[in-house]
Amino acid sequence: MSLEEHTLEQAGERCEECGAKLTEGELQLALERSGPNLCSTHLAELDTDAVEDADDPPGAPAA
Repeated sequence: MSLEEHTLEQAGERCEECGAKLTEGELQLALERSGPNLCSTHLAELDTDAVEDADDPPGAPAA
């Protein structure tokens, strides 16, 4: 039995939010970003939330 180190070179095939099967492009992006495994819809929501958070001054009430 070999005890060599293994790395994660494969992403899950389904979106972590909705369970939709990911496309090849979505899988490749998940590998490049080192996760999370999200479909394009949920990835866009994640990116939008990050931009909105960056625009809000510290201590500002949530919209």
